[in-house]
Amino acid sequence: MKTVVRCFVVLFLPALIFSQTPAIEYNVGMSKPWTHLLEIEVTVRGVPTSPASIDFLMPVWRTGRYVVFDFSGGVQEFSALDASGVPVRWAKTDKSTWRVEKGRSTAVTIRYKVYANEFEQRTRGLNDEHAFVDGCAVFMFVEKYRSLPLTVTVAPYQDWHVTTGLESVPGKPFAFKAKNLDELMDCPMEVGNQKDFEFDVEGKKHVLSIFGTGNYDANKMMTDIGKIVKMNKEFWGDLPYDRYVFFLHLGLQGGGGTEHLNSTIMQTGPFGFKNPNSYRGFLGLVSHEYFHTWNVKQLRPKGIAPYDYMKENYVYELWVAEGTTSYYGALMLQRGGFSSPQFVYEWLAGTVQGERQRPGNRVQSLSESSFDAWVKYWKEHQQGFNAESDYYGKGSEVSLVLDLEIRQHSNNQHSLDDVMRTLYKRFPLGDRGYTVDDLRSIAEKLSGTDLKKFFEDYVNGTAPIDWERYLGYAGLSLQAKDSDRKISLGMMTAERENRTRVTGLTAGSPAYDAGVDIGDEVIALNGLRVRTSDLSDRLADYKPGDKVKLTVFRRDHLRDFEITLRLQDVPSYKVTKVEQPTPLQKSIFESWLKTTWE
Repeated sequence: MKTVVRCFVVLFLPALIFSQTPAIEYNVGMSKPWTHLLEIEVTVRGVPTSPASIDFLMPVWRTGRYVVFDFSGGVQEFSALDASGVPVRWAKTDKSTWRVEKGRSTAVTIRYKVYANEFEQRTRGLNDEHAFVDGCAVFMFVEKYRSLPLTVTVAPYQDWHVTTGLESVPGKPFAFKAKNLDELMDCPMEVGNQKDFEFDVEGKKHVLSIFGTGNYDANKMMTDIGKIVKMNKEFWGDLPYDRYVFFLHLGLQGGGGTEHLNSTIMQTGPFGFKNPNSYRGFLGLVSHEYFHTWNVKQLRPKGIAPYDYMKENYVYELWVAEGTTSYYGALMLQRGGFSSPQFVYEWLAGTVQGERQRPGNRVQSLSESSFDAWVKYWKEHQQGFNAESDYYGKGSEVSLVLDLEIRQHSNNQHSLDDVMRTLYKRFPLGDRGYTVDDLRSIAEKLSGTDLKKFFEDYVNGTAPIDWERYLGYAGLSLQAKDSDRKISLGMMTAERENRTRVTGLTAGSPAYDAGVDIGDEVIALNGLRVRTSDLSDRLADYKPGDKVKLTVFRRDHLRDFEITLRLQDVPSYKVTKVEQPTPLQKSIFESWLKTTWE
């Protein structure tokens, strides 16, 4: 009997060892930050002896921006070791896959460096001041192990420290843990001498982490950001995190932001915080990115639930993920008292003009714009304005009128707020994602009306929005300011290397119809030199029907174009309240904007 037991142990002990759950460890170094090279090490222990190879993958895109980056291009000096530290063979099988021939080894360590100098892309950056790490842009992974917990340890340069949404490992400085690969990829890290300001809102920890100098008032920022947090808690009903980090880079490299699971990375200029308009713009960025904490980080379209890091993730719902977020990002500022109703009227007037001015809105539908984001929107094609819709801007506009449509047909008993909250409860993170049909079904139930034509016209079609009707639901009147219409060539220019270049043309405009092309160097208007700075003033001397000669250089050849002038096709607008609102109009206005009619 003892012999049988001994044989059982001998036979099955190796199987027990080799079937253990693999342990995954990441290490990040930055010993020479001025080289822009991040030093990455990934160790996987407890892997089976078979198969004899293991594939390490590098993502091709990062969450929050739907375009292929091909991060593998920044990888260099790759090597691989077995459990004994002996180098093993490896080979690339495609642009983003490294196949390591581990043999029967139960552990593999890979080492590589990543050239990181893309702070403006909010992907990966390292210099002698700080580092920013988005996991998608830096970390390789093993697909079949992506659901396993892991640790990441950072070796900061000199006296730098680490700020991240990841949970710290007790007793281990600069060591963090993630529940799985998705959490690692969606919790970026800032490493440097950034200033971290901690504050509590609704019983949860929050951090405002600022890199760079500027004229900001941290206490005011924390107070105002706290208001935005509270409004979103009231809107959604919960805060789906224990701790949240607002990363902020101050510099001249551009603006924008990217949402993450329990953090956001934002960029803005360093000295705009004292200007009320600039500061409101900054708060608008905060509001947009923070709203994403629910809309796209928790509530996800079906096509990105879960993420596939190795290829395009096609969805028709980006207009909801981004456009609806843009709508509420602005609306929350009004509801929170950061802007006045008059500011909202001006915002609405500009929105209407912008929507009607863009020829692409009559060419590409919102659903197409969402689906084609990977190959069109982020590529910034020259023809984009004329041939493409904008799932951010147009998505925001359609969300706005859908909100008013639901309020009107439900006698203001329901709104888009209710639709979003219902979607959030019905499609929790980790479950299947929602579709446009799901959104429409909920909207129809809450509004009590068939929205088939609305979605055919504005989501799947290219019908112009009937702004006069929808704004009228809230007791608002839209009037064209024809007296403000100016002579326009329909041509955008910019100064580049002391030369005036045509950077854009509106389809059907006078310059477009006359044959002017993007890239032309503008020399003169009616024989006199002209620049971007004085083009509008020069055109103001003419009236509709006048003809002018525009002289340009095109591929080093001098060309003249005769252009017949006319007023801009789309006027600017004015939005005002109607004098005698109905009870329903007044009710919609007040509940929509969270203000009183008077």
